[in-house]
Amino acid sequence: MSRKTITPCGDSLTGRAPRGLRLLLILLILPLLLVAQDVTWGAGEHCSLKASAERLSCYERTLDDIIRSQGTQQALVALQQLVEHDQGAQQQAHPLSHHIGRFSYTHYNNLGRAFLLCTDAFHSGCYHGVLEAHLSAMPNLTPRDVAEICREVKDPVRPVFLQFLCLHGLGHGLVMHFENDMFTALTYCDGLTTDWDQENCYGGVFMQNINAFNMQGKVGHDHHGGHGGHAVATEPPRKLLDPSDNLYPCTVVAKKYRRACYLMQSSAILALNGHDFSKTFRACEKAPAEYLKTCIQSVGRDISGFTLTNAETTKVFCSLASSPLVGQCLKGAAKDFIAMHADPQRGISLCRIADDANKKDCYKGVRDFLVDFYPDWEKRKEACRSADARYRGLCRGEKFWFLWFY
Repeated sequence: MSRKTITPCGDSLTGRAPRGLRLLLILLILPLLLVAQDVTWGAGEHCSLKASAERLSCYERTLDDIIRSQGTQQALVALQQLVEHDQGAQQQAHPLSHHIGRFSYTHYNNLGRAFLLCTDAFHSGCYHGVLEAHLSAMPNLTPRDVAEICREVKDPVRPVFLQFLCLHGLGHGLVMHFENDMFTALTYCDGLTTDWDQENCYGGVFMQNINAFNMQGKVGHDHHGGHGGHAVATEPPRKLLDPSDNLYPCTVVAKKYRRACYLMQSSAILALNGHDFSKTFRACEKAPAEYLKTCIQSVGRDISGFTLTNAETTKVFCSLASSPLVGQCLKGAAKDFIAMHADPQRGISLCRIADDANKKDCYKGVRDFLVDFYPDWEKRKEACRSADARYRGLCRGEKFWFLWFY
């Protein structure tokens, strides 16, 4: 008995619908696809036609409406589409992501919920905005209050990483709250209870200080100033960086803040020298001996961002450092590779192509990140299987040399 072949409805040989029906389906579906693809741009398209002074507020109102109707995550998707369509939105992407965070906090009236709905997009601006709004709602803020804030943020999936994001964002928020007074912000970070918490908060303070410097003179830079977004325009601007001293403010802050400062200082140097990495390495070499390697690691982090975590290009840029310091640059870059993608393999891939003389320093960067953010030894062991055999133990954080080959 012959086997009967069953085909889908349509052409018996091809299994396709008849040509006329296919054309009709395309004509019916195509407009729906176009609408689905562009719905959020349609919601903000009218803003792009407005004068630049009005455009930012228009986009903010549009994003507010999306948060009310669809939630924070959809607002971040909408912002990505706005950025792709309008250069004006692209230039204001980070302030707009701050606004999404601030409005989300107001909308949900819950710090933990608003924070968990943010993403790492636009340099984590949403996280920073949530904390900025929370701090603005505390006019009588004390250092003791600061110790409690990030305890409200809990995530069973990424508990350590989310705590880092909260503490780092807290530093950003404190600088904004005190209208770019980083010195006061640092003293409030001191209200945190562990060295790890304090260091991450300090890092956010120094990063926001550099962000504020970069925003000076740009349209709307006061738009998300301290105390609810209303900086005092009549006051002279604070001294944020010093063109005559590449290492300021690290040269003037108290000793307990200096490591965190130098770990961010290359971003300040790059802002002052027009993003010349060769000059930035030379400037870091003038740092005090105990902070030299820290400053070079900072350059590595910035190179990671500049190259969009491209391993080969990052290796080339790090080679601009003095020979004994190339490994420190790769160490800083490897940590950022992992942080940017939440994937240890990205950092390991950089270390695998490093020259033999620099592999150990590079793998120390992977180790430092994994020990902090992957407390489970088995997970570290699995993550490090792809590392060079000689450095697997170092990658995992082992202390004894005879375990390094295991």
